Amino acid sequence: KPAVPHWWLLKAICVHQGEGAWNANTGNGFYGGLQLDSSFEWAYGRWAVRRWGHAHNWPIRVQLQVAYRGWRHRGWYPWPTTARACGLI
Repeated sequence: KPAVPHWWLLKAICVHQGEGAWNANTGNGFYGGLQLDSSFEWAYGRWAVRRWGHAHNWPIRVQLQVAYRGWRHRGWYPWPTTARACGLI
């Protein structure tokens, strides 16, 4: 599991502030503090899904690790509105 660089973490926290609580499960198909959907969870955090279920059950550090893995492949585009508000896209 890759370490999350500090510079990336600062940007991710900005995105998180526009997404949801770390334990968010509002029934909209998105989970956790970065509002990950099932396909994102399985693509980049299969091990975490197997251990804890959806992202709202994951420790914050794991939510960030999985988001970073996804970001390395997809950039900030999984979070279009909040990433744009943070000046990332």
